Amino acid sequence: MPSGRARLGRWLKPAVTIALYLFVFYWTDFRAILGRLRTAELAPLAAAILLYAAGQTLSALKWRLLLRPVRLTTSFARLVGFYFTGMFFNLFLPTIVGGDAVKAVLLARETGAPARATMSVFMERNTGLCALLAVALVAAYDAPAVHLFGVSLVALVWLLSLGYVIANVTLMSPMAYHLVDRVIAATPLSRMRPRAATLYQAVAPYKAAVPTLAAALVLSLAFQLLVIAVVFLNARALNLVVPISAVAVFVPLVSLAGMVPVSVNGLGVREALYILLFGQIGVTAEVAVSLALLYLAVTVVASLPGGVVYALQRTPLGITAAGEAAPDLH
Repeated sequence: MPSGRARLGRWLKPAVTIALYLFVFYWTDFRAILGRLRTAELAPLAAAILLYAAGQTLSALKWRLLLRPVRLTTSFARLVGFYFTGMFFNLFLPTIVGGDAVKAVLLARETGAPARATMSVFMERNTGLCALLAVALVAAYDAPAVHLFGVSLVALVWLLSLGYVIANVTLMSPMAYHLVDRVIAATPLSRMRPRAATLYQAVAPYKAAVPTLAAALVLSLAFQLLVIAVVFLNARALNLVVPISAVAVFVPLVSLAGMVPVSVNGLGVREALYILLFGQIGVTAEVAVSLALLYLAVTVVASLPGGVVYALQRTPLGITAAGEAAPDLH
């Protein structure tokens, strides 16, 4: 029977999602948003959907590369199916990385190696984060001067990048890891040590796989550029002219915020940030929300094949009370 904490987790994120949407639509003209969406051109939207689906297929190729260091093999077609299934579950699970757990479970069933399957999924996400921050860092210097909660985007991206580098150096270096582990053990964060140990073990097979990581990073960069192109096409569908450099910074920041487990699939968080960020380059709140909703529509349509793939699965995928995929360790 689910614990009280699990039951709270089940309902808290949907409640936060609803609250965020109520806040967004309270401060905007809902009729104006609907009117703007009705005028959206279909050709750029169709191109955005195809481009987004192509990007996910590219990510599946990257995932296949990352299976080599952990000595796992499966067909590319199966990985594409797993990736789209993860996309489909992202629509319902907390944060935009909820589908990662689904992919790990599916690959674990396929290979019979749950630990190594989870390692590959972690590194697939980790290389994606590296590319995301790299694109944002480069674009931030050419983007319009924008601040988020009083911090310039250049400074914010540098801080996030520094945090990413520190975390990965800690995971890659035994000396740094054990030093940080001793520090954490003496703080209230000590309960996080088992999770940190799991991540440390996850990156171990990749320490000597530099060429593989480099290739994965190149594919990650290509994917991030495709996502930026998707948002740019959505803007074109709304006849909205925005600097591509601004989009190249805003999209990674919104993606990072969506990974924080406060709402379902980053819903509400995305719309609020679109208002905050795009509003500073002259985009009205209604148009910013319309742009965010178009991105949601593109991801939903592109994710639907994953629902078909899942429906054809012989064994249903277990979902815990917290809304995460239940690992199959048998």
